[in-house]
Amino acid sequence: MITIATEQKFIVKVESPTSEFLVEIKGSDKVVELIKIVKKAWGSDYMLLRHNSVEMKVDESLSKYDVKDGSIIRVNVFAEAP
Repeated sequence: MITIATEQKFIVKVESPTSEFLVEIKGSDKVVELIKIVKKAWGSDYMLLRHNSVEMKVDESLSKYDVKDGSIIRVNVFAEAP
């Protein structure tokens, strides 16, 4: 029997100056996938995500930014493109 290891999901907090929610993700997920979740929740096309004060680029994996269980992702939502 072959056992395939599956990557564990974990919980991070996504917060803006006025709101917050929890998201279950994997470290291998891309930042763009997290943006899609935030967009569904808050409805804005224009946002900037940061972890530990580092701006997150959409094509990178969350693990590149050392996102792990309990991490806080800070979001700035804009009315128009920054």
